[in-house]
Order: sequence, then C-alpha cells, then structure tokens
Amino acid sequence: MEYIIDGLNAIKSSFIKKFEEISLEKSKDFLIDILERYKRKHPSIDFTVVFDGFPSQISFHTKTRIKIIYSHDITADEKIRKIIENKKNKKQIFIVSDDRQIREFTKIIGANPLKVMEFFEIVYPIKKKEKIMKEKEIDDFIKVKIEKELENFYGEKIKENRGKNMEVFRRRR
Repeated sequence: MEYIIDGLNAIKSSFIKKFEEISLEKSKDFLIDILERYKRKHPSIDFTVVFDGFPSQISFHTKTRIKIIYSHDITADEKIRKIIENKKNKKQIFIVSDDRQIREFTKIIGANPLKVMEFFEIVYPIKKKEKIMKEKEIDDFIKVKIEKELENFYGEKIKENRGKNMEVFRRRR
C-alpha cells in the first residue's frame, strides 16, 4: 500500500498549518516526522510526498524513509497525476488531497482518494477526549482574556466575576 500526499495541501488543510507561521520548512519537517513515526510502526506502507516547486537549500529530510518529490516547473497536482499514471496496481494507492480535481482524477484512474483529515486520523490520531479538553481550556483562557479587556472599560463588576472564573479555570488544570 502506498500513500501519495499533496504536501502543501496536507499542511494548509490541517493542524500543521500553525507551523507554517514559523516557517514553511518547519511545517514540512513536522509532516515528514509524522510520516516517519507511522512508517516505523508500519514498515510495509510507503509514503510519497509531493511538494510544489524546488527543494530549499535548508532541507533536513535527506535521510528519511519517506520519498520526497518536488514538482519543479509543474504543479504538485500535475506531478501527482503523472506518478499515478505510471503506477501498476492503482487499487493499492491512496492519494491524499483536498483538491477536488485531483480527487476526481484519482477516482477515474482507479486509485483511492483520501481527504487530508481522514488521512491524519489514520497516521496521527488525536484522542477525542484530549481534543475536547484542549478546546475547553482554550475557551476558558479566551474568556478570561476577554474579561480582562472588558475590565479596562467597565471596572470593578468585571473584576469580581473574573476572580470567580479564574478559580474555575485553575481547578480544571
């Protein structure tokens, strides 16, 4: 079985996007790291990641078991189409992309399209309970932050309520 991944699409359509704010290379490294970890546990599965453009001079994934391809003068979608066309057993190939055109092409040619988040549920599952807790903590944190800002405008009433909310927030941690 092989997964062919539209690299930038996977980054921009997932939680990895937050690393792109630091640098595109960091987000690429994080994606490759996720795939490396999964490959260690499942050595029979192959991964090919296709990125648009040319490799940067600061590339840290030279000794990886993940095949990394840069599309150079064509788009990553075009490169993926060429790769699929040249594969023999298309039923064993999964194309990871949220791009509608590449997903349709994948179906027509007999391979398996897979949305980015479906793919990450396989290779990097996040427990729902942990996810819910993190979202709740963020909501409480944002609530406290908003109340601090409101306090600047409205004074003591907000300050009293914030003290109660901070107590609740601390108990949850």
